[in-house]
Amino acid sequence: MDASTLPDQNTRILQIYNVYRLALAVILLLSFLSGANTTQLGNHNPPLFLYTTLAYLGFSLLVLFLLRPEQSSRVRQRLLSTLFIIDILSVALLTYSSRGVLSGLGLLHLVTIAAGSILIAGRMSTFLAAIASIAIIYSEVYLSFTRNVPGNQYVQSGLLGALLFATSLYLQTLAERMRRSALLAARQASDILSLEQLNQLIIARMRTGILVLGQEDNVVTANDAANQMLALQAIDDSVKPSIDHAASTLVLPQALLENLNRWKTNKTKRPPTFSVHKSGPQLQASFTYLTPEPESSVLVFLEDSSHLIQRVKQLKLASLGRLTASIAHEIRNPLGAISHATQLLAEDSQLSPADHRLLEIIMNHSARVNHIIEDVLHMSRHKQVRTQRINLHDWLTDYVDVYRAAHQLNGDILIDIQPRSTEIRVITNQLEQILNNLVENGLRYSEKKTGKASLQLKGGISDRNNNDIPVLHVIDDGPGIDETTEEHLFEPFHTTEATGTGLGLYISKELCEANQAQLSYKRTTEGKSCFSIHFAHPDRNID
Repeated sequence: MDASTLPDQNTRILQIYNVYRLALAVILLLSFLSGANTTQLGNHNPPLFLYTTLAYLGFSLLVLFLLRPEQSSRVRQRLLSTLFIIDILSVALLTYSSRGVLSGLGLLHLVTIAAGSILIAGRMSTFLAAIASIAIIYSEVYLSFTRNVPGNQYVQSGLLGALLFATSLYLQTLAERMRRSALLAARQASDILSLEQLNQLIIARMRTGILVLGQEDNVVTANDAANQMLALQAIDDSVKPSIDHAASTLVLPQALLENLNRWKTNKTKRPPTFSVHKSGPQLQASFTYLTPEPESSVLVFLEDSSHLIQRVKQLKLASLGRLTASIAHEIRNPLGAISHATQLLAEDSQLSPADHRLLEIIMNHSARVNHIIEDVLHMSRHKQVRTQRINLHDWLTDYVDVYRAAHQLNGDILIDIQPRSTEIRVITNQLEQILNNLVENGLRYSEKKTGKASLQLKGGISDRNNNDIPVLHVIDDGPGIDETTEEHLFEPFHTTEATGTGLGLYISKELCEANQAQLSYKRTTEGKSCFSIHFAHPDRNID
């Protein structure tokens, strides 16, 4: 950083120096005009003093227009050097016209040299001191030959010149230290700014929701995760929630405020989980003060407990799957023997009708057990395959044609995809298995209620969480699912059917998650059952 760049501190010094120059020119002019015959100002050469003062005043006014902040460093450096040289020559002429250093005007060089040493770095400031010293000595020598002057003026001139050099060297050293300090401060400020930006970026990208609450429980800052978890809304709709929000722009959900009040009452007790809305995630909040002082701002961490619960559940189910698969293999052998023995017994013509009924029960339950084993083994045999990007409407059309032909469907499946260009990225055979479970259940329950097996496949683009993602709804005309059953709908081995295995919906949900899709259930306004599949964005690679 050199002086030509004029940081804020140097700019203020230059402004003060310009005011000094103007004030000096005005004072000298007024003093000369008011008492030229009784003062030492200009007593050696009054016309020279007057003209120099007027020129100095005009030049000082001109400088105000010449120095601009938008000027390049090189231009500004040249202007400053010229300014100080003219100031030195002007003061030298004023001193000469007032009978030399005895007038005391030579001391004005100290101000000029001091300002130049601060504002101009390097050798130029020393050069200014040399010019001023030469001007002082030359004027005294010239006066000694033209007028009778005391000899001690040479000593005073030499001392003044030495003082100018000393002032220049001292202020150069001081200015250099100031510049180095300014550079260090600028670097540290830049590092701090970069670190702050990095911290903000990290906080903004964290999956953990982070909030800072003020003393009045208002939102000071919130990262993107917190905005999504809490569905924070700005008081002013034109204001978008962000990491650097002002304190009064966001509305804190009531559920979080209640947990905050519980924590303030008893800080040792862990607040319970909460949800902003019924379909939202279960959130776990933790609180701490930013500073040890009471009534300081509160730092809030938000964790989506549903993800943790789901992860634990998946780990448990994975272990359970490996166990059940092992058990299933061990069961299949004796089950096969039982089924074979039952078939041989059924061929005996001497059996009574009651015995035949018992054998039929054995055969039915053996088939049910074998069905459960097949589902368990199928669940444990999933292999990683690549996804495909497909047109949802075209693929569903082909799927329904194949399903109708294979099951001899006594009803109809209506397809309604808007827009028809909707695309999804999935593993197609897994999507087929998902729909087989959903469509089979929907047709069965529709037939029970209406006598006709029918359902609707409706979908398109959904604006979910401000993201345009494809969605597919499987809507049937059945009686719907009661709230008690709905809570355990996707749990393994949970079924309301006497012949069901309770694995169909669980496997469907697992396959959806393997394709980064979400399977959910809700009732329509007409009371119909609706299973919804929210797919991942087709541009997203889920392999």
